[in-house]
Amino acid sequence: MDSQLVGTQNEYRYMRELARLPREFSYEELKMATNNFRPENKLGSGGSGSVFKAIMKDGTKMAVKRIERAEYGKQEFQAEISAIASVQHVHLVRLRGYCSHAVENEGAFFIVYDLLPNGSLDNWIFPKRGCPIGRFLSWKLRYKVAVDVARALVYLHHDCCPRILHLDVKPENILLDENLEAVLSDFGLSKLTKEDEREFQPKTIRGTAGYMAPEWYLGNSISDKCDIFSYGKVVMDLIFGQRYVCLDRDGNDIYIKGGNSAQELQTFHGFMWDKLTQKGLLDLIDKRLMKDGKVNEKEASLLVHTALCCLDEDPKKRPGDMREVLDMLEAGKPDGIRAIIDRFPREFFKEKVPKGTPGLLVIIVHEAYNIVGKYTTKDLYAQFSFRREWRETKHVKKDRNPKWEEEFSFLLEEAPVNDKLSVQVISSRTILCVLNGDEYLGRVFINLSDVTERKRTNEVYQLCYDDEPTNGKIHIELHWRTQ
Repeated sequence: MDSQLVGTQNEYRYMRELARLPREFSYEELKMATNNFRPENKLGSGGSGSVFKAIMKDGTKMAVKRIERAEYGKQEFQAEISAIASVQHVHLVRLRGYCSHAVENEGAFFIVYDLLPNGSLDNWIFPKRGCPIGRFLSWKLRYKVAVDVARALVYLHHDCCPRILHLDVKPENILLDENLEAVLSDFGLSKLTKEDEREFQPKTIRGTAGYMAPEWYLGNSISDKCDIFSYGKVVMDLIFGQRYVCLDRDGNDIYIKGGNSAQELQTFHGFMWDKLTQKGLLDLIDKRLMKDGKVNEKEASLLVHTALCCLDEDPKKRPGDMREVLDMLEAGKPDGIRAIIDRFPREFFKEKVPKGTPGLLVIIVHEAYNIVGKYTTKDLYAQFSFRREWRETKHVKKDRNPKWEEEFSFLLEEAPVNDKLSVQVISSRTILCVLNGDEYLGRVFINLSDVTERKRTNEVYQLCYDDEPTNGKIHIELHWRTQ
């Protein structure tokens, strides 16, 4: 037997053992299923090849990816097969089979996936000629897509062994199933990394223009921070419904030109900061969503803050990992809210308010966390004072994480630009030796000039005791409403 053929067979056997490969299709099967890869069956193109719709003999619909770049084909084929064959996650594409018969036939490789009925995300968020006007994702579904993709990347980065970097996260590689749930696909540029391998030097630059992290484009070492950057760009696409990610120094679209430099990134950040400061977030959101009238402003603010965290040009300043990003997006996690607040200057969304402007100050006391008393912790309530008025919440018994969800309002003749709100958490009926039966557990002073400029704040504050920080925190939302 020819030694070269033996070597090839051994290599395939090794690949099958390594990746636990599913079914091996013949080239003739795929050729017949795609009608000889006719153009009308082409679903799209990715970073390493084209995808075709296939109907198998039993009527099952599949997606067949043909890796077309011969100079990288073998490497990409091995990477994609070994990566996706071992992953099992609801938000990652399921591999059905592969074809290696064509290794000796024009150097092509084929991978067979589930065919998802609703196509890729780009067809649902970017307006296109010929597409029905009513076909676009609602705000609720867009936010869910952001969370679903974050969960998929958390799984790849932290729950796979070896860890997997996707390296081509973009709307075209996010598919939607029958329930419009997001499924991340196309591992053609994947990198399998060892547990202790945090970054590596790529041999080639093969990402997608407009979604590549600057360190990759500039030829520096890359890491999971590249996926975090690309994820941030996808989130921006979800919010705005267009590729704001590609602006040159004059603010013109550069997506079709390709490339993405540090200068362009800086310009993009400057552009977004200016727009958000001058117009506000709601003026920039996809107009179709605004007409729909169901945009959640809190979620929109959370998404854009998260995206800008991910898009920092310096990878060290991006979130530590995708778990932190997911924490930012999951509701009810104070650490996620805190992570966003700490990363951004107070200028964001600010609007100067004249001191004499009348309005309504609304204080919403949500909950507190990790409240521990010196003696006991029960019957907790929050008490706050503003302009010599005192208010307090209901009492919550025996809970270190009391939840109040109470709203208070003050009608004011002028904006509280120079005022502070004093908030303290108190435990009543502790023990007899405590004066008045109450024990003061922590306090925070909140500068109200911030809410008059931003109209709304939603933050988790550190509680202090005798000017020393405690482990306790309190979640308070403030609104300043003018006519």
